[in-house]
Formats: sequence, C-alpha cells, structure tokens
Amino acid sequence: MILGRGLPVKAGGVMKWIIAGWLLFIVSAAFFILSAWRSGDMLALGGGFFFLVACFSFLVPITRGDRH
Repeated sequence: MILGRGLPVKAGGVMKWIIAGWLLFIVSAAFFILSAWRSGDMLALGGGFFFLVACFSFLVPITRGDRH
C-alpha cells in the first residue's frame, strides 16, 4: 500500500495503528450519537451520523487495498 507522498507502508506495523485509530474514531462517533439521542439534540444526532459515515468511508480504501 502507498501512503502519503508515495511512501510504501508495511502492512504489519503501521497499518495496525491506522486501523486502530479509525476504529477508535468509530467508537467515539457511536458515543456521540448515543449522547445526542439521549439529549434529543437532532442537529448533533445528524452530525454524529455523518461523522460515522465519514469514518467508514476513510476505512474503505484501507481495507480494499490497492485495487483500482
């Protein structure tokens, strides 16, 4: 996989940290959505859902690899 300015990234070490970071963002989005739901804040709830979708969209190219 190529990351940044064409620098190759080994699938082992660095990729685990990248995926772990995105999974933590997903967990954060889930807690944000739950908090917005409990408080009844529809604007925050919508923002939480958009943030969750954005997190998953960033994971797609990582999990699919270099297939164009």
